[in-house]
Amino acid sequence: MKEFGLSTFEKLKSRKEIKEVLSLGIEILSADKKIKAIYLAEKNDKKTTVKITPAVYKKLGCAVWRNRVKRLIRESYRLNKKELLKKIDQKNLKLKIIFSPQKISEDKNKHVSLMQIMPGMLDLIKKITERI
Repeated sequence: MKEFGLSTFEKLKSRKEIKEVLSLGIEILSADKKIKAIYLAEKNDKKTTVKITPAVYKKLGCAVWRNRVKRLIRESYRLNKKELLKKIDQKNLKLKIIFSPQKISEDKNKHVSLMQIMPGMLDLIKKITERI
């Protein structure tokens, strides 16, 4: 696995798994309240994994804007996942995370940049790392 890559094994795709995270997961907000994360940590016998998915609701903006936000969320996670992966390996866990924008919408932020998303993602990754 690449240090800064995001392979298909790290993406949460299954509808069943997503519903499981939404119903049983723990919800946290970033300090700036721009991004929300719902995560579910489980004991794992086999290989330790972290699976993520960005979820952007239709009401927040048009498809082009939503896809950009999803790309930015994935990119900021990809660049900052190192600490989280170390902690997961130590504790031998399987972690599933859903990231979604909270106080960001197309009306308020026409041009979203990585610098707007990154601080919230760093905060969430740090909080998740501390809590697991």
